[in-house]
Amino acid sequence: MHNPMKLKDYVTLGNALGGLAAMVAAMHGNLDWACYFMVIAWVFDSFDGVVARMTGGGNKFGSVLDNAADLIAYSLAPSLIIYLAFTRPAAEGGAGWPIVAAFILASLPTAFGVVRFARNNVKDIILPEFHLGLPRTAYGLYIATLFTSHIFHNPWLDADRHLQGVFYIAAAVFIAATSFLTFTFLPYWSKPLKGSGASKLVVFSIYWFLITSLGALLIGLIFLGDARLFADALFLNFTLYVWLGPLSIPKHKRREVRRYTQQLIREWNEEMGT
Repeated sequence: MHNPMKLKDYVTLGNALGGLAAMVAAMHGNLDWACYFMVIAWVFDSFDGVVARMTGGGNKFGSVLDNAADLIAYSLAPSLIIYLAFTRPAAEGGAGWPIVAAFILASLPTAFGVVRFARNNVKDIILPEFHLGLPRTAYGLYIATLFTSHIFHNPWLDADRHLQGVFYIAAAVFIAATSFLTFTFLPYWSKPLKGSGASKLVVFSIYWFLITSLGALLIGLIFLGDARLFADALFLNFTLYVWLGPLSIPKHKRREVRRYTQQLIREWNEEMGT
């Protein structure tokens, strides 16, 4: 039997297995490790492209495998994390929601993720400078770091069950809104033209992300004895990216994206008979 796997694809498997490890950690009630395993998955996800370029590029199989791995790590894993956070008793720091309510909320990442997975496999969406819709990587880590950051781990919240309940209601609204963003055609920078102002902004953002996140990890481990400050930095950085990222795109580029998506929708309706 022919083995379609290349070296890059084995790195991509690390992304999928990191997502699986996050789900196992969530099933065992450990939200912190679920988040950390998602970060590990993201590291593999970040390096599979590097390995592909070093070994002669990817192929269609690698692209589909990468999309499937993202589905596991950033759609299925967040669903389990949300379910755990919202079914855990309030006395243990959770929301204490009924199983059905927690399931409905937790179903959003999987539902939107599966439909997006199918949509992107049926119709090629090619706009090199942009991601269309909030990238699932950012979305999954954004959700995970919410529940492992100091937002839900602080003495004020632990001492006030009513305030804790309010925070979880706000978190539910936040989860619904960000889940919907993954399915839209809202543009986010991916690979702007080299030398452009957008390209410099993306490079600066990457360095900012790495310096602040790794700095927070080191400070947390050395001075606080845990990595929760790392989750704080990740959550803050993803907040900036998710809600301010589209605003950094110039109007003429937004018009270009709008024309492309309108054409995409017309082609979809013709091909699907809708």
